[in-house]
Amino acid sequence: MINKKITKSLSDEIKIKAKISKIKIETPKGRPLLHWVNKHPLEYVTGFPTQLTEVFDPQKKDKFPETPKYNELEKNWHNLLFHGDNKEVLATLLEQGFRGKVDLIYIDPPFASNKDYMRKVELRGLKDLGRIEEDSESIIQQTMYEDIWKRDEYFQFMYERLILLKELLAETGSIYVHLDYRMVHYIKAFMDEIFGEDNFKNEITWRRQIPRGMKAHATFLPYSAEYILLYTKGGGAIWNQPIKINKLSIKEAEKKYMKDEKGFFRTSDPGTFSFEGLFDLYKRGKLYAPYNGKIIVDTKSKRIYTQKGNLGIKYYRKREGNFIVEETPVDNIWEDIPGLGVTPSEWLGYQTQKPEALLERIIKASSDSNHLVLDCFMGSGTTCAVAQKLGRRWIGVDVNKGAIQVTSKRLQKISKDKKEAKHPTFAVYKVNNYNLRILKTEAKELAIQQYGITKVKTDTFFDGLRDSGELVKVIDFNHPLTLLDLQLIVDELNKRPDEDRDVVVISLGRETKVDAWIEEWNKKQPYKDTRNKKRMRQFIVFDLKDKNFVSYEPSKADVEIKRVGKGKVKIKIVSFISPTIIKRLELEPGLLQKKIPDFRSMIDVVLVDTDYDGEVFKIGFSDVPEKQNDLVKGEYELEISEKPTKVAVKVIDMLGEEVMVTKEV
Repeated sequence: MINKKITKSLSDEIKIKAKISKIKIETPKGRPLLHWVNKHPLEYVTGFPTQLTEVFDPQKKDKFPETPKYNELEKNWHNLLFHGDNKEVLATLLEQGFRGKVDLIYIDPPFASNKDYMRKVELRGLKDLGRIEEDSESIIQQTMYEDIWKRDEYFQFMYERLILLKELLAETGSIYVHLDYRMVHYIKAFMDEIFGEDNFKNEITWRRQIPRGMKAHATFLPYSAEYILLYTKGGGAIWNQPIKINKLSIKEAEKKYMKDEKGFFRTSDPGTFSFEGLFDLYKRGKLYAPYNGKIIVDTKSKRIYTQKGNLGIKYYRKREGNFIVEETPVDNIWEDIPGLGVTPSEWLGYQTQKPEALLERIIKASSDSNHLVLDCFMGSGTTCAVAQKLGRRWIGVDVNKGAIQVTSKRLQKISKDKKEAKHPTFAVYKVNNYNLRILKTEAKELAIQQYGITKVKTDTFFDGLRDSGELVKVIDFNHPLTLLDLQLIVDELNKRPDEDRDVVVISLGRETKVDAWIEEWNKKQPYKDTRNKKRMRQFIVFDLKDKNFVSYEPSKADVEIKRVGKGKVKIKIVSFISPTIIKRLELEPGLLQKKIPDFRSMIDVVLVDTDYDGEVFKIGFSDVPEKQNDLVKGEYELEISEKPTKVAVKVIDMLGEEVMVTKEV
């Protein structure tokens, strides 16, 4: 059965102590206007209570407010990692004084690609376990987010968030919106309306690279590019011209450049240089006469010219050892930053992950040291990671618990590698209750696998089809099946008058009135076949509680925690098991006989708080293996207070589920 703690309601988990206040939002006034069904601008939004859940504090600042107010953080900054719906988080940031405080926004929102995006999971130290063949993909795949939308819903979703982002952006700030061919033209119309046409600065085309095999099979040309819209809030936006650096060997430079005693150079026309400016260049030996001609200086007529050809100005290239360095301004076609298919060293298993070089160029171009960078579609945390490396402050937001965990792990590693990082400290805040998201996703994946369901990407309502042909709807596992859920299915069927297939409804529990409603519904449906009296559009409920479904049973850890001497504690992970990982392996034919020889293969990270207060987990020690194939150590000896203290050990498995063990020592 599902652990009761998992299904605890929001009202039990978060107590709202403050009065809800409405925050006024400026109505967009730009042109052109794009219209869709149910379009409405935001007039007011409501902030939500925040809950501080975890901190990473290598500098021991030890001051983390329960509510992150900007005026309190300004002089004692720690970076912010928010777990929650980004609309709710952005509203909360406005309420807490962040309006006009963000210097740079980069977002990589859903592309409306009509598919689910998965994170591939491989167990540690076992490259071939979880694969059917040596070269096949990992069969343990985790849905990180679903990118299946009705167009009008997508438009309103993006419209609301872009309005809020404008409110948060500083007057000298810039926003980059990363999209592909599906929605870039629509979102540009939104941006013109919200930010104003005059604040459009450029559309960057990033050639992200695609595998050769995809190019060979593409029709009407393969898609090799994505697009990044660049807008500013107003005039005077921060801008640092990106420079592209390329190194050539001496042989390559000899083919490309001219050379004199000072080095390699190229030339250009003098253009609008004054006589005085050209004369200064002449004295410094930076003027060029073609055909080995002579440069003539006529001070009376204030002319500098050559007898043959046109005068040129020499632009020398830098030399570094045996290389000539080219520095050229970057334009809006970015072909020099390959996607992660070419630079796999950064790969964290996210299909939509962006390379650090891409974010480095953006952050350097539109922000300076200590500026504040925001990404509210954070994913694997690339924006936050690069911002931290470059000495910027940052805010990251994601609704998916797995994204929070992956980003936290990534940032901890950066702080260890860069001991003098400017802002290594960060705090994790929960806005509203989204702890169940990763658990719901895993349970849903298990149900889909166990009951032979094939996902249908083109259907925006139903989750798929059973092998026997029925439509399948998976009800959110955060609540039991209700009459409202059934009515929503009926409303959808009414939009499809020719649909006569049965509907399988998969739920985790159901209300008492559901069975009677379904019995009545099924009796009223017309016959599909009068000979065998088979009726159409029959509702069939698969209640996972009734069917003894091996549900999302929580992971379990046996951890020994004991004091060694006065000021040390010894921690040993004796055993660990993730029933979900085991179940995912068992569901795959051919893997039943395979064993996991070391339980540490199921563990991703181990975190320790040596002075746990029972509310906020302070990461005092973290065991984050350097490579995917490395195992956690599993045994640790750490310094603690000589006074009695509570030690908490948090073990996170490869699917992101957390187990915490505490002990007074």
